[in-house]
Amino acid sequence: MAREKQQKNKFYLNILFIFVFLLFSALILRLGFLQIVEGDDYVREVEEEGETTGIDSPRGLMYDRHGNKVVDNELVLSLTYTNRSGVSDEERIEIARQLNEVIEIDLEEEEITDRDLQDFWIVTNDEEAEDLVSEEEIQELTDDEYYEVLLDRIPEEEVEGFSEQETQVAAIWREMNQGFYDEPHRIKQDIDEESAHVIGEHLDNLPGVDLLRDSQRKYMYEDSFSRFLGRTGAIPSESLDDYLARGYERSDEVGRSFLELEYEEELRGEKRLLEENVDGTQEEAGQRGRDLVLSVDMDLQQEVEGIIEEEISGSESGFINEAEAYVVMMDPNTGELLSVAGYDDHLGAISSSYEMGSTVKAASVMIGLEEEIIEPNTIFEDREISLPGTPDMSSVTDMGAINDLTALERSSNIYMAEIAMRMAGYDYEEECCWDDIGGSYQTFRNYYSQFGLGEETGIDLPSESSGISGDSDSGGNLLYLSFGQYDTYTPLQLTQYISTIANGGSRLQPNLVNEIREPSRDTDELGAVRQQHTPNVLNQIDVSPSHLDRVQEGLWRVMNGEDGTARDEFEDADYVAAGKTGTAEVRIIEESTGDPVDGNNQALVAYAPYDDPEVAVSVVVPYVYTDEDGGSPGTANRIAREAMDAFFELQEERQEDTEEEEQEEDQEGLSEEELDELLEEE
Repeated sequence: MAREKQQKNKFYLNILFIFVFLLFSALILRLGFLQIVEGDDYVREVEEEGETTGIDSPRGLMYDRHGNKVVDNELVLSLTYTNRSGVSDEERIEIARQLNEVIEIDLEEEEITDRDLQDFWIVTNDEEAEDLVSEEEIQELTDDEYYEVLLDRIPEEEVEGFSEQETQVAAIWREMNQGFYDEPHRIKQDIDEESAHVIGEHLDNLPGVDLLRDSQRKYMYEDSFSRFLGRTGAIPSESLDDYLARGYERSDEVGRSFLELEYEEELRGEKRLLEENVDGTQEEAGQRGRDLVLSVDMDLQQEVEGIIEEEISGSESGFINEAEAYVVMMDPNTGELLSVAGYDDHLGAISSSYEMGSTVKAASVMIGLEEEIIEPNTIFEDREISLPGTPDMSSVTDMGAINDLTALERSSNIYMAEIAMRMAGYDYEEECCWDDIGGSYQTFRNYYSQFGLGEETGIDLPSESSGISGDSDSGGNLLYLSFGQYDTYTPLQLTQYISTIANGGSRLQPNLVNEIREPSRDTDELGAVRQQHTPNVLNQIDVSPSHLDRVQEGLWRVMNGEDGTARDEFEDADYVAAGKTGTAEVRIIEESTGDPVDGNNQALVAYAPYDDPEVAVSVVVPYVYTDEDGGSPGTANRIAREAMDAFFELQEERQEDTEEEEQEEDQEGLSEEELDELLEEE
């Protein structure tokens, strides 16, 4: 029985082998037929269809809140090189030398490195390079080790001795090598007409080189606000896999920073397709990317930048190191950023943090009220105090008996210190005892964070600073924390903080983009709205309305009270403002001497009109010499006043323009008799 079963299995295996043999025979016959009989037909078909390459379409445009174009696309010619397999380094270098006769690479912008020049030297001096490493060493080294040894042994004078022309050739050669095989890589954008004509005449002798219609970003307001707009460029190597997974090609240009990066998916266009075949190159149109309508008012932005420039440029000697100043203006009801400006560099408004001094005292008074350490009209004695192991503390002057409103109006450090000591259980008269110092730190920071101090604001940019919290939980530092001389915050955080107070307690996410719109055929008109910003409340501060009203009254007194610290700047304004000044005493290293120097951080937060806020502002002027050493007092206050004046003046001008336009439209529909009667009445 077993023998019969074994023979049966053998029979089935033979049938299977025969079947497999017949399948392979049929496959071989079919492949032979395709290659021998139909091969030429398929080759001709491939040649006719040619090669299809995707080229970036123009990116979306950017407009300000009033429809003024901020970022445009400029049509240019780009020089590209497509790497092909089998092309030697010598051939590429020869092409680079020919291109160098026509174009010039900006060496500062491209940042050609010593390693680039060493690589170029190795390729152009192959015999000398071979002599630098012995045969015995080569046998013992891996390819990577051999390369590193070779780099170490290249004489410095060889690389340092490159002429400017050879360095230019090396830069072009490097750009050619950075492209991926079979994909066009930009060597240089914005080729002038004369150079393009010369290159076009010699394309037959420059394999892989081509000229393509391209676009590059054009900044309509030049450097104004441009850092926040961002830049475009090649895909960063560390992000390449992510972009490829999202459908990008290796040679694509993408947003590299700020708004260009944050809104990359919206701004990128649909690729133009270039097809090369026997009939030449044919192009299929793509589509421009979507447009952004920013929250920023570029007229106001330029006004604010001019105010900062005029105020700071004449007093640079009053700064301990490089002069800095920042202004952030926001609509406190929506979170829309109206202006973000800085002296020389705008980015510090979101990326640099400072001790902001007395500006935080509004929050500290609110903490005292909420934690029932004080109640409205509680009196403390403002005088110099001394704690063990801590420098003596005082306000700008001994104020005597003051309440919470006066403490804000006149900016009392001691009133805030009393709140902090009582919260921690410390009795100053008895010099005892810090019952809950750790919990008090946490309580202060928990409340501060509700206003956005010490928290990321959520701005629609790829990154921002959240400030720095001090790490020493001593009693003295708790007191410094209470009046703004311990933790650090950014100017943007300061604006979010005062906006939260101004609008009644809603911490709003600040935004730079109000709308995303579909591209229109006419670039002078906006397309259909695809997405519109709506105010995003990150949190509601956990305080009673009466306590918030009390603090707002104190901020009004800062600007309008008899002893208000900002009264001199704001008493004659055409609007009623509220806010808080701040001066933080700091000690930093003076770069020119290497010595520690005492100085001040000047700051101011404000909003207006007081009864119905339309704008909130923070001004920060850090690291100013003390008044005795040549600093300029009141700089932050003056900048804030002028910036708010500019806001309301622009509002009034636009309102008048609108009324005139409406009047003209109404008059167009009147008869001559009606128009005469109207003019007589006027």
